Amino acid sequence: MYRYLRYVPKNHLSRAIGRLVRARMPQPIARRLVRWFADTYQIDVDAAGKPLHEYPSIGHFFIRDLAEGLRPIEGDFVSPVDGVLRNFGLIENGRIEQVKGKTYTLARFVGDENAARYEGGTFFNLYLSPQDYHHVHSPVGGGVVRSVHIPGKLWPVNDWSLANVDELFSINERVVTYIDGALGRVAAVMIGATNVGKISVTYDSFISNSANTDRTVARDYNPPIPIEPGARIGTFHMGSSVVVLLEPGRVDLKRVRLEAGKKVQYGAAILHRDK
Repeated sequence: MYRYLRYVPKNHLSRAIGRLVRARMPQPIARRLVRWFADTYQIDVDAAGKPLHEYPSIGHFFIRDLAEGLRPIEGDFVSPVDGVLRNFGLIENGRIEQVKGKTYTLARFVGDENAARYEGGTFFNLYLSPQDYHHVHSPVGGGVVRSVHIPGKLWPVNDWSLANVDELFSINERVVTYIDGALGRVAAVMIGATNVGKISVTYDSFISNSANTDRTVARDYNPPIPIEPGARIGTFHMGSSVVVLLEPGRVDLKRVRLEAGKKVQYGAAILHRDK
């Protein structure tokens, strides 16, 4: 399958699909399409911030808000997304676990000089399916000090790709947000994938997956942009993954209260308070 998928123009295809699903339709057609999408992916429509008939396209429904108060922020270090915690662990020898038996390169992944500070630290890898709410929130409080936009491919990030595509997370397009706070400099990395029309962030105006963007661009924010734990930092305009990186000595993995392979909601505390 890999030898065929490698020739598919995934970036162009993703931009085209992004435009298609965001196209506004007459209200009766939009209502049926959104209902079909919600039923197909078994989405909890009661959790949405407004009724289905108010969304003018599947794309608008995809980036829906949630009903107010539905996701309480449970601590100072929380899940940034609704999704599945695929895996977590130590960053060792400059590499991060992609899936059991396969790793990817830390330095290539974050694409700048900040990589060295995470050697010996910890990572948390979370996957968002089409069923999930697709805004991304800050895992910690503090200040946004830097962002790095790294253009790349848009391979799927499903289980098959994880097992078969080497360095998958270092190949795909990604946006790194660095946040300074009580847990040091935390990196929240949003990873693009097939059908992710774009990644947008709340604190800046750049747009990912642009036909005119082919180089890595880093931006520093001075003064830092204040942010609270659980505050929104970005949006996937289709599904993908988020990897959170922490410096060594900041997190004791024995205190992690979430289980790998299990669903998690944004705002859920990642660590036990007293274990």
